[in-house]
Amino acid sequence: MTKLYSILARSSIILFIGFLQTNSFAFIEDSDARREILKMREQIKTLEKSIKESQNLINSYKGGQIILLNQIEELNKELARFRGFSEEFTENATRTEERISGFEERIVEIFDRLTALEPKTVSLMGQEFLVKDEEKILYEKAAKSISDGKYKQGVNLFSQLRKNYPSSPLIAFALHSEGVGNYVLKNHVAAITSLKLLKKKYSNYPKLPEAMLTLSAALVETKKNNEATKILNEIIEKTPSTDAALTAKERLKALSKR
Repeated sequence: MTKLYSILARSSIILFIGFLQTNSFAFIEDSDARREILKMREQIKTLEKSIKESQNLINSYKGGQIILLNQIEELNKELARFRGFSEEFTENATRTEERISGFEERIVEIFDRLTALEPKTVSLMGQEFLVKDEEKILYEKAAKSISDGKYKQGVNLFSQLRKNYPSSPLIAFALHSEGVGNYVLKNHVAAITSLKLLKKKYSNYPKLPEAMLTLSAALVETKKNNEATKILNEIIEKTPSTDAALTAKERLKALSKR
């Protein structure tokens, strides 16, 4: 995609250079030429409208990239048609050059924004996810904070990730990390909230058994032993061959002696 952007950018700039090589325009009275100039002004208005529509498509993002590329090609075709105009009123020459220069700047801006919108890959637990660049940066910063022992900072960053990108494929990982971070910080109620939400909405999360062990521990800390016992039994029933199931059995024995 980036290579295509570069090719389109070069072609559009070549067209602009060819058009702008004319240093001045002779003043003519020919009525046909005047009509062509008026037509050109209308075309410029149409191009400006097309640019505005392209910018609106960027804001909506979904499905907008292909449409924007097609519209950029159409803009370049329209601009190329202006090369056939070798004369223009002297008083309008500067204004026309400024507008053409404005088109070039807007097209370059569109390319830059499209490049920024390209999804980035994040690899987690053997899976690859496509996310926005800012989303990837925020997740990696939050994960590093947790791994560095900066649990409060990590929890806050993961919470920000969930708030900023509610449809992110990284939400389950964020909830798990939030739960662990809050448990370490002894914010047991907050840990329970995050981990229960994980259990409810992301039952296919690959590390759910481990997350449920943390949930059961937080429940015990808040004197909810019966609920903790239920969670431990679920781990054993649903994932009997996992290390989490073995740990759950040991914890059940410990709870029964209380």
